[in-house]
Amino acid sequence: MKFIKYFIFALLISSLNAKPIIIKLATLAPEGTPYYNLLLEMGQRWEKETNGKIQLRIYPNGVVGGEKETIRRMRIGQIQGSAMSSIGLAELTKKINAFTLPLAFSDYQDVESAKKVMFDEIHDGLIDSGFKLLFLVDIGWVYWFSKDNITFPQDLKDSKIYTTAGDYVTVELFKKFGFNAVPVSENDILTGLQTGMINSMQTVPILALSSGWSALMPNMLDLKWGAFIGAVIIDNRVWQKISESDRLILEKIALDIGEKYQSTSRSLERKAIDAMKENGMNIITLSPEELLIWNEFKDEITPDVIETFLSEEIYQKVIYSISND
Repeated sequence: MKFIKYFIFALLISSLNAKPIIIKLATLAPEGTPYYNLLLEMGQRWEKETNGKIQLRIYPNGVVGGEKETIRRMRIGQIQGSAMSSIGLAELTKKINAFTLPLAFSDYQDVESAKKVMFDEIHDGLIDSGFKLLFLVDIGWVYWFSKDNITFPQDLKDSKIYTTAGDYVTVELFKKFGFNAVPVSENDILTGLQTGMINSMQTVPILALSSGWSALMPNMLDLKWGAFIGAVIIDNRVWQKISESDRLILEKIALDIGEKYQSTSRSLERKAIDAMKENGMNIITLSPEELLIWNEFKDEITPDVIETFLSEEIYQKVIYSISND
């Protein structure tokens, strides 16, 4: 009887002394932004609903480094999670590149259809790379921003286009298109624009406005070039240390946070565009004839995009989902 009491007492002491699992999560999102605030809410709910067993520490503003650096730190265990864009996710699974297909998506319904058919594909691709996908959201439409007016594909061929430093694959692909791609680190984009090293880029309005890039690229081509995707991922080694019951709690909360973000992000994009217009942004609207030229250009470059970034199988799956939504 004494042994049983001692055993129960030891278990109680052990549970009281059990250290919480601390997940350090990196993001480029600035502190105080809606995305950051939702991540903060996610962490607070995780801690509350697991009775303190799971704690989230957020490192905003890119203080950990760019997304490639974040991946490196995750692999060596310094960081356990990340709210990452498709730029970083592409380092872990090429399947995310389904959303970068030029001019493939006409509206958000197309994007939603693609997200539904691609979620499991991307999840499995990330698992193969050692990471658990918690939620997938679209951050906004990718548009071309530039110092000089861009109306035709030829105008891009005369530009100095930003590409992520180290992304040699995109540089080579852009060369096939006849583009002049200039690799620049994420932290040096503003300097690159100020010095004229780069003068155009594909990005989302929210980021163009919040980063100050739009002031140096006062032209935006109103053409949905692609969809910019974001996700929250966790190092699978850490994920597997969490009890199954707690994992279900974390996943449920994360999905709720993703839905909350998705319900507000699209209105934020419109507000960002309106704010840039008030500050002098020139929105370039294409005529039907000009749009036809872009669609012909899309047809010309899509085979190279598929060959470089994703399989024919994934391409067909996405296109089929769009045509049947």
